[in-house]
Amino acid sequence: MNIQAIRPGAFLRPTAEPAPGGYNPWSMRTVVIAAHGCPVWCLGAYGNEWIATPNLDRLAADGVTFDRHYARHPDPLGGRTDWWRLDQAANSWREPAILIKASRPSFDAPSQYYARFAEVFDARPNSTRPFAPLCDLLPGILDTLGPDALLWIETDRLIPPWFAPADVFEVYCEDLTEEVGDDTDPLTPWADPPVGWFDRDDLASWELLHRSFAAAVTSFDADLGRVFDLLRAKGWGDSANWVFTSDYGYPLGHHGLLGPHRPWLHEEFVHVPLIVCRPGGVGGGERVWGLTQPQDVMTVCREPMGSVQRERVVSVCEIAGHSEAALRTETHALLLPLTVPDDEPRVPQLYEKPNDRWELNDIRVPNLELADTLEAELRERL
Repeated sequence: MNIQAIRPGAFLRPTAEPAPGGYNPWSMRTVVIAAHGCPVWCLGAYGNEWIATPNLDRLAADGVTFDRHYARHPDPLGGRTDWWRLDQAANSWREPAILIKASRPSFDAPSQYYARFAEVFDARPNSTRPFAPLCDLLPGILDTLGPDALLWIETDRLIPPWFAPADVFEVYCEDLTEEVGDDTDPLTPWADPPVGWFDRDDLASWELLHRSFAAAVTSFDADLGRVFDLLRAKGWGDSANWVFTSDYGYPLGHHGLLGPHRPWLHEEFVHVPLIVCRPGGVGGGERVWGLTQPQDVMTVCREPMGSVQRERVVSVCEIAGHSEAALRTETHALLLPLTVPDDEPRVPQLYEKPNDRWELNDIRVPNLELADTLEAELRERL
């Protein structure tokens, strides 16, 4: 099977011409797709060369990709709070904001979060066609929305248990039979790996885990293509802002963690995608290198892209009695444990950015003065 052919068909190709001199907000319809648990490393737009994500890649080609977008609070509730900080984002739209929950009930937020929206619709995924309820519901909702509408779609497709169709999974495992399986016992996706510690030296488990996730990502991208087709068919193709983002990435063993087991604020946990495609294809293909965070997501739909870039970004997280903070600059990342039980020691760490992409080489000891300066700044910001 040709993995690139799993999702055939045309994609968004804006035709409207922007006004001379820049962005023309002649229609401020906006659709945001917020994918819980999506890290940047799994997307072709961010350099991945082995997981097929053609629909998101084309969205990035037609839009603006934010290369250094970091979660402030890498968890579903914290991310939602940052997106809608002080309700300013919802109030910036003249027409009411609409939310579609294309996620499992376990990922629902407290009721006060949903109070920000004028209407909330359920499109809960099913076991065989996860986005079928969303695709059935979406056309009718789009027919009711005006020219200044905000449509927010939340999905947990990249949080286990993953939907990894057998035919897609087989494509990613064609070369694994001799390593982790045999012809009499065919491989099946590791769709629901347990949250906890992960042995990085267990290469067979590593391969099975990552290829199961790859199948889930490609399947998710294919279903997004169907959602994109529905949006285009209802006139949202060249008259709306399209935004794809996430609140946190799902760790897959990179630092010995599987899932959100500890609040270790490494790249795979806090570096998340932000892709924005504006009406008329303004800025198509551009990349923003400056630092951004979830509280900037709504701003980029209304303001010049460069206006949201930051010199520093802070991330904070607490999980099971452990807490950690991180400060990232253009050149360094400092990870600072705040609360650590005595039986699980963890010390501050400093990494050179962007050269050390996966944060494997801690340079704090030979750079104590710099580390102390960044730590003092981080504690002040906290």
